[in-house]
This record gives sequence, C-alpha cells and structure tokens, in this order.
Amino acid sequence: MKRNNYWYPVDNAGKIFPAVSKDSRSSVFRISFYLNEAIDPERLETAVNDVLPRFETFAVELKSGLFWNYLSKNHQRAVVVEESPIICKYVPASTNHGYLFTVYYYHNKVTLETFHCISDGTGAMEFLKSITFRYYQLGGLKLDPEGIIKGNLPFDIDETCDMFCDSYDKSKKKTLKEEPAFHLDGERFADHYSLMIRAKVPTEELLKLTRSKKATIGEYITALVAFSIYKTQIGCHNTKKPIKIFVPVNLRRFFPSQTLRNFSLYIKATFSGRETWTFERMLEETKKQFKQQLTKEDLHSRINSNVGIEKNYAIKLIPLFIKNIAFQLSYHYLAENINTYAISNLGNVNLPSQMQDLIKDIEFSIGGTSMAIVSSHGYTNICLNTEQKDLSMIHCFLHHLSLGKIPVTIDTNYREGFDEIL
Repeated sequence: MKRNNYWYPVDNAGKIFPAVSKDSRSSVFRISFYLNEAIDPERLETAVNDVLPRFETFAVELKSGLFWNYLSKNHQRAVVVEESPIICKYVPASTNHGYLFTVYYYHNKVTLETFHCISDGTGAMEFLKSITFRYYQLGGLKLDPEGIIKGNLPFDIDETCDMFCDSYDKSKKKTLKEEPAFHLDGERFADHYSLMIRAKVPTEELLKLTRSKKATIGEYITALVAFSIYKTQIGCHNTKKPIKIFVPVNLRRFFPSQTLRNFSLYIKATFSGRETWTFERMLEETKKQFKQQLTKEDLHSRINSNVGIEKNYAIKLIPLFIKNIAFQLSYHYLAENINTYAISNLGNVNLPSQMQDLIKDIEFSIGGTSMAIVSSHGYTNICLNTEQKDLSMIHCFLHHLSLGKIPVTIDTNYREGFDEIL
C-alpha cells in the first residue's frame, strides 16, 4: 500500500554523490525516447505528475541529517523543461522543486536525467517507460501494458530496498585498494560541455562480429575502447599508470531484486601502457579479466566491503559535514584516480508491442568523458561523450568498428550557435 509520507536513508551506492557532485562532476545520467510525434509539454508534465506518486523512490527530496543524508517525500509538482544542448548538467535541487531528476523535451524527444543519488539506469528506465506510456494514454490511445509498465502495476515496497545493505555478509570481504590509472588529458570545452557522438549500428551485425571473436558486446567494446586509448594517447606509454576501463554490472542478474534504487557495481579491464598490445590481445585479456570478476562470490565480497564501511560504528557517529569531506577524498582516490574511462550498457529495452511503433529510438548517456550503450528496435546506440577537444580516440574507435564491416550512422548533440564552446 502506498504511503502518504515516508523517508529512508540514501542507499549505500548513492551516499557519496551529494558530497562530490558539482558543475564539473554532475553525477547525472540521461535516457531519451524519440517519439513518433512532437512533444506536447503540458501533456508531458501531466504524465510525469500522474506517474510520480507510484514511483516512491523518485518522488523524494534530499535532506541533511546529523549523521547521514536521507530522502523524504516531495509534495511539490514536478515541471518539465525544454532541453539545453548541455547534457547531463548539474541541477541544484533547490532550483528543481527539490526533485533529483528532470524531464526535458525537444521536438519529438523526451529525456529523463537522473541524479545517481536516487537510482541507476535500470530504475530510471522503468520510470521513463511509465511516463511515456501515460503520455500516450493522455493523448487518447488505449494501450496494453502487457505487464511491462511498472506504472500500471501495484506498488511493491521491495522497489525501495537498499539491496547493498540487504545483501551484506560481514564474513566475506575484499580489499578495495587500487593503483592509480592513466587519465585522458587535453584542452576541454567551455562550460563543462560534453560533446556526444552517437554511433548507431544494427544489433544483429554487431552480434555477428562479436560472436566471431567468441566475445560478448561488452567485452568487445571494452577492449576496443582500451585499444583506441592505447593507440591515440601517447602519454599512456610513458607512465607506470595502467589504462583501466570501468564497466558497471547490473547486480540484479546475480541477486534477484525489484529495487528501483542503485544496485550496480563496477568491474574493470586493466592494461599496462608500456606493453605492446594488439586489439586481439586486448580482447583476450578483457575476456579473461571479466570472467574472473563476473562471479556472484567476487561481486558479493565487494558489496560486503562497501557496506562494511557504512556499518562501522565509529563511522556512524561522525557528523555529516565531516563525512562529506571524507567522501570527497575517497571519491578522488577510490573512484576518479583509479579510472581511465567508463562504459555503461543498459542492454536491450523491453517495451509493450503497441509502444514499439510509438517510440522510434532510444538513447542513453552518462555525460562527462565516457560511453553509454542501449539497444532497441534492432539497433544499438553507442554514445561516446567527451569533454576534451581531442577526438582522436573516438575517431580510432569508430574507424575500427567500421573495419568490421558494420554500417555505422553518426549523429551528435552539437547545435548551431555553440561554436564558442567548440
């Protein structure tokens, strides 16, 4: 049964984001649906507010307690905003009616940008699917949700679970210490602009290519990103710091859960820049490393290590303002400092059959300098984002992809009038 008022702690993975997020590090990701019609902003805003009460984990605002941040019900009306070319930007909750998500519209595109404090890509996708379903209902269409649209299913309290804490076992932990990684560097665009280059490829053709190498799409793409960095970034050959490609794993595959909150962990592929690499050798090494890390036991030990820090009694008693300083330091040394590049793959999007023709395309982006992948309608969209003006790594990636005889369609978020940024 839905609750009129509620509150709960920020989940284990989300706790760090309020402390470390700012204009230059937004901790925001986006999912976009391209519809078969121009967006009606008023109808879209009504759809958002019709659906929002059903999604308790999104209908919240962030509050500061003495020892931890927490989330409580937000009673304000959510508003939709016309999209800016600057994607995944930091939006202070104080300017967004307290909400930690924003719904944008642009021509026929509806976009949900979500602050990572409240959800991951899986949870956000369910929210956006329900918003879009309701949008078409308000337009007069009678659609069958086919049990796929959560907004048309009864509220389940399990959707609000912090699965990290629920999965905790203090007897099995793993050290989290990591060596620093090589970082991409160079002149950046102004105003924290993230240029997005989208490569759209037929999914079946991509699968044929990866299967011919006895690899998954994730393994193939990870190795190709690492190889592109190795080939174009001379600096990685002159340092002891390895190339590290981080890839989040949806833990719901290993620990069945209905949660719409954060429930993912990173695995990584690591390569020394001082070795001589071919793409084929990098691919074999990626497959080997992923096989070692993609086990329930290994993932569970890392969950336990992360949650164990939170459950430490001495840490619990530290005031929040001191914790925030510690979060900032730990994020630098245990996240940014050990990561060269991040790749996130949402996989194939499951839609009701009647929505297949209403949603023409789907896009996923995590902003910054990174890659995000999503598949739908027989195509896979690979969104390469960069804050650096040097596009050589992206060119190398796309060139190598085309050598696999895969047709690639290129698009970008650049709009006329933004020459001062570029």
